[in-house]
Order: sequence, then C-alpha cells, then structure tokens
Amino acid sequence: MRTFVIPILAGLLVPLLSLPGQPAVAQTEPVAVDAAALGRRADLVGKMVVVDDRVRFYQYHAGRGYDELYLKRTNVVFRLPALLRPEGSPRPMPVVVQGRLARDQDQLVCDVVTLKVLPNDLDRLDQAVAALSARDFENRKAWAAWAEARGKAFKDNALIQRAASLEAEALRLEGEQKRATVDAPKEWLALAEEARRRNIAEPEPSALAHKALQAMLAAASKSDSLKEIIPLIEGSFPDAAKDQTSGQIDLGRWNQAYTNDPRAAYRAAPADIRKALNRRLWTDAVAKLLEAQAALDPRSAIELASRAETELPDRPQLATKLLNTGLDQARQNLGSLRLAEVRALAQAYREKLEDPQAALELYRNWLKIQRDRLSETDAEGPVALAAFYEDLLQDRGAARELLERAWKIDPGSKEVAEAFRTRGYRRVKDQWVDAAPTTAAGETSSPGTESPRPEPSAPQGLRGKTPDEVSQLMASKPEGKVISGTKGQVVEQWIFLVPNRNQVRYVNFLHTPGELLPRVVSDYFLPRNVLKGHLKPVR
Repeated sequence: MRTFVIPILAGLLVPLLSLPGQPAVAQTEPVAVDAAALGRRADLVGKMVVVDDRVRFYQYHAGRGYDELYLKRTNVVFRLPALLRPEGSPRPMPVVVQGRLARDQDQLVCDVVTLKVLPNDLDRLDQAVAALSARDFENRKAWAAWAEARGKAFKDNALIQRAASLEAEALRLEGEQKRATVDAPKEWLALAEEARRRNIAEPEPSALAHKALQAMLAAASKSDSLKEIIPLIEGSFPDAAKDQTSGQIDLGRWNQAYTNDPRAAYRAAPADIRKALNRRLWTDAVAKLLEAQAALDPRSAIELASRAETELPDRPQLATKLLNTGLDQARQNLGSLRLAEVRALAQAYREKLEDPQAALELYRNWLKIQRDRLSETDAEGPVALAAFYEDLLQDRGAARELLERAWKIDPGSKEVAEAFRTRGYRRVKDQWVDAAPTTAAGETSSPGTESPRPEPSAPQGLRGKTPDEVSQLMASKPEGKVISGTKGQVVEQWIFLVPNRNQVRYVNFLHTPGELLPRVVSDYFLPRNVLKGHLKPVR
C-alpha cells in the first residue's frame, strides 16, 4: 500500500475535508487552513485549526515574555501558552501552528496548543524529497505544488524555481512508469501537454512529447493513422513544419542518440539541436505518410514526389525515391496512360532525374503500344497517331508510314489526304511524295531523293509554341488556315507567305484532348506554287 506524504497546505488537504451535503460530525482532526484565508473564516470560530506559514514576529510583553505570534499572511493573533513561549529572542522561522480559533471582541485569535518550528522552506522541501523513494512521482508532484504555491505567496523565486525542477523530475518519473499501460504514448503526450499548461520548465515537457510522438509514429503504418499524428506534432511543435533551416543542421551523433532514445537525447541536446530534432520529428512523419500513400497508390507517387520536393527539401532522397517508385509503376502500366500522363512522366525524367534519353524511350514505348493496338480496318487511328510521332519524337518517317497505312485502308479519304497535304506532301497518281520542301536558306532537295523532315526556320523555330506565341514571333497574321480532325484530335495549319521569297511557311498546331492550348508540332517551308488553291483566307 502506497503512503502519501502530504505537505500541510489547505489546497492539498481539501479531499480530506467533509464533502458538501454530508451531515456534520464531531471534529476529530484540526482543519487545515491557508493563512491568507484564516481571517475570513468566521465559520471556524470555536474549532481547532492548523496553519502552516512563515513568522512575521514574536510579540514580547513585560512579565509574560514572548506570548503572542504573528504570521506573515494573516492578522489573526496566535496566543502562546507559557510552555510554548520562547525563552530567548526567537528567529522568525516557518512554523506549523495548531490551536482553537476564537473571537476576542472584534479580533480573531487562536489559542495555540502545539507549535512546531520548521527549517526554511528550501531546506524543508529538500529534506522531504530526500525521504521519498526513487520512483515516487505522486508525492514529488505534491511537494512541487506546495513549493510553487508557497513561493508565489512569499515571492520567493528560488523556491519557485525549485518547484519547477521538482515537477519536471516528477513528470519524468511518471512517464517512465507508464510504459506498461494500454496506450502509454497517448498518456505520455497527455502528461507533456499538462506539463506545458503547468509551465514546467523545458526541455522536459518537449522531451516527453518527442517520446510519445515517436512511439506513435513507430506503431503507425497506414496513411489514416499517420494523418492523425501529424497534427499532434504540429500542435506540440508549431514551427517544425516551416523551419526548413533547422532541417539543414547536421545532427551528427545526436541522430543515432535520438533514434535510440528520443526523450533522453532531446533532454540532453543544446537548443539548436532541439529545434533540428523538432524538424526531424515532423519530417519523419510526413515522409512516412508519403511513402505509405505511394505504396497504396503507386500512380500517385510522382505527384507525391513533387510534394516531398517542396515540403521536405531537407530529405532530397525521398523525392527521388518516390519519383522512381512512380515511374517504375507507370512503366508497368504504360499502355493505360493518357497522353497528358505520359508527358508528365517524360518531363519528370528530363527535369527531375536529368535523363532525356529515358524520356524519349518512354515516348517510343508508349507510341509502340498505341501502334500495336491499331485496327487493320481503321484509317483514322493511324492519322491520329502520326501526329503523336511528330509531336513527341519529331519522327517524320514514322508519321509518313502511318499515313500511308491509313491511305491503304481507305484510299481517297479526304481526312487522310488532308493529313498528307498539311505535312507538305502532294499526290502523284496513287502515291504521296514530298512536294520538294525547301530549307530555311531556300535550297530545294534533290529530285528523286527522300527528303528528311524540314527543320524550322532559323533563328525562330516554332515547335512547341502556342498560337499566341507564334503570332508574336511572326509579327503578322496567317494568310490562311486549314483545320482537319480525326479520332478526337484536331490539326490546325497556319499558312504564311514569306515576303521577297517564293515560299510558303506552314505551321501545324495539334489540339490534344486534355491540353489547354494547342502547340506547334511541325514548321516547314514549301515553294509557293506547290499547293495552289489550297489557302483558306483568314476572315
């Protein structure tokens, strides 16, 4: 059975008094009363009281000696019997006085029956704590509360500071003894929050919070539970999420020490390391959440990698890990991806991993899958795919092969013919041949030879640009526009006459589903007489 050593202080003894509403009983124990309240307790007249306070002075009367005692926080006169009167000049030490409260005309008095002189409050506190067992946190908390109240009453800063350190010690002991409870981390965190409300000196409350939150984090594996922990961390350490500077601090030996024992390491660490550990706790939680979400939905890993790059710049390896996870998963399901998703993957290869060859390989593989899925009787599919080969790989040869396939499926198709013409081909009998394209310098390719895809004019290549950007660069409106569409894709051709040269410039925009703006997929020159009558004036 545990014994509690309760300091003599009215506030701590309240549970021992009669409860309201219960019948009155004969007084068997003195009523413990705070000295500051004694003068207002007329209800205690005639009863035995006990008061714990510091002495203001002893009153000496000729022929009677020191027969009266005055305490610091009450005007009640304590009348000492002859046996309790000091013989010499007494020192004003703390005392515990017990006696019967009475009224002498208009003055409250207390006829003392016992008087115990005590050491000064600091010595008294240290002696009491020394008598406690090493694991007794309850009585340490009680003595800490007594010392805090006593220190505030007498404006004794030394006693207040000692109370705070004792309460921190009690908090540490209580946390250590809750390891075997059903939900110890939750109780630890509640203790830490209570310690902060009690203004217990740091780092003990924060150290206990770290212990609790890291334990919660270690036990959490699903994203829902991790989402619940992160607000708890942010509530305990509000600056951790934004303090990216502290995340750059090299923790060195503190890293392993914190992993082994978060509470002990935090308590022992200097202030700057504590801030870095606060940041580490938050990043540990967010990193674990992002990895859990990526495992649950690998296709979201690329988006999660972008979030990691923004929120966790102090964990660059995490963004790379998530990105690789997402890219690996995407490659396994490449055929199910839409064009916009493939573009995003390729951009990640180029910009995040700095691997443009991997981006091109991704495009090739995706286009091959789309090509293998083409029907033998569908002429529109190859036309649409030809635009993708031009847009993604700038592969004019593959685009022409697809257009020829479409022409064989549906000879005479207006859509296929238009697709050939917008790319600078002309029909000779039943064949489509290059219409002698010219280079930016005005040179014509040799007759009878297959011409490569014309390059954009120097110095202003237009590939990838939007209509507004093309208009700004050309500084003129097109002479005509031609629009053709198939399989949900639209190719819009702008035709410009080149001043002082017998040439026409063709700029083809591809309208891709899911894209906000069309972009240039091809830009080339042809002699002006090649496609007479083909222009549709812009109105």
